Amino acid sequence: MSGTKHDQGKPDLSLIPYPALIHEAEAFMDGERKYGRHNFRKGIQTSRLVAAALRHVFAYSDGETNAADSGVHHLGHARACLAMILQLEHDDTIADDRHVGEV
Repeated sequence: MSGTKHDQGKPDLSLIPYPALIHEAEAFMDGERKYGRHNFRKGIQTSRLVAAALRHVFAYSDGETNAADSGVHHLGHARACLAMILQLEHDDTIADDRHVGEV
């Protein structure tokens, strides 16, 4: 027998790999030390967050696992950048400076 839980259709957060969450949290902790807790919520341009995420992905792709300045995994930093974009979109406070449709 099993108890009832109405969670159909809700995101199953247990699917997110634990190490990914740890590395992302470490990146956010590094940001907290440098800029203050939730500093990004004061506003930051989409392009800056995308650029930072890409720098971390490319550094990882080039063979560097951890960022030299923080010691945090580059992919944790990239995840944190993308999470900030998602949060700012959710809050409807993002400074969206993407050049949609421009060539």
